[in-house]
Amino acid sequence: MSEETTTEEAAKRPRKLMKELTDEGIVIIEAIGGNAGSVKYDFSKLPDDIKAKLGPFGLNHKLGDSAAGKTGAEAEEAIQKVWDGLMAGDWSVRAPATPKVSVKALVDKMNSLPEEAQAQARALLESLGVSIPS
Repeated sequence: MSEETTTEEAAKRPRKLMKELTDEGIVIIEAIGGNAGSVKYDFSKLPDDIKAKLGPFGLNHKLGDSAAGKTGAEAEEAIQKVWDGLMAGDWSVRAPATPKVSVKALVDKMNSLPEEAQAQARALLESLGVSIPS
């Protein structure tokens, strides 16, 4: 099964739960199932020691997400961009996602090349473990 098929199938499956971040906390919404509804979890009601632990945990998660799929200087730049945004009061700043390359896009590009270059591209991709449909 190709990565593309997996992505398409995942997009067709409905989400069981959705989360909505609010000023007070988080609302979990059950989107499907017999008990569809929502439950609100109020952050302010948590004990202070738990709130103190959640801050660094959430920061670690937020900064870590910004570096997903990146390494070295690129990861450091992504983390710094999100940190700078947070320091400026902007929660929604994001580092650009790493571009995704599908097998279909590679095959389309390969097929647009001259015949000799197609053979070289196919050999290279197969040597890298990319399975090219015939």
